[in-house]
Amino acid sequence: MRMILTTTLLLLSTYVFALEDYKCKVTSAFQVGTNGQRVENVLASMVGSEFTVDRSTGLMVGSLKNSYVTSPKILDFGSSENAFKAITVMKNDLTSNVYVLVVEEYIEDANKPFVFTNNSDIYYGTCTHF
Repeated sequence: MRMILTTTLLLLSTYVFALEDYKCKVTSAFQVGTNGQRVENVLASMVGSEFTVDRSTGLMVGSLKNSYVTSPKILDFGSSENAFKAITVMKNDLTSNVYVLVVEEYIEDANKPFVFTNNSDIYYGTCTHF
């Protein structure tokens, strides 16, 4: 029984570390205004920017980041049926932040749509494997 468990864990960890990472490009970015309206001019400079995602850790590097004090937690590694999902929650005595990344891994195209939220800042675009 122990051998079966060890083999299963080894196979699962190999699967996780064999995932292709993402390279992503922002195509739309906006903030939510005081009346709930979409405010695009504040984040307009982010359109066209790029970042990468390490699928084994959920860590984002580049123009968008999701790890300042705490590390991301992967909720789903993504598959042909599910989206990749990572969340980071940071809370200290002064502030709190929530970062959520969803990449639609199940889309049967090289370009996988994503949405990233950084509190009330919202970014859309596409990711590719690399």
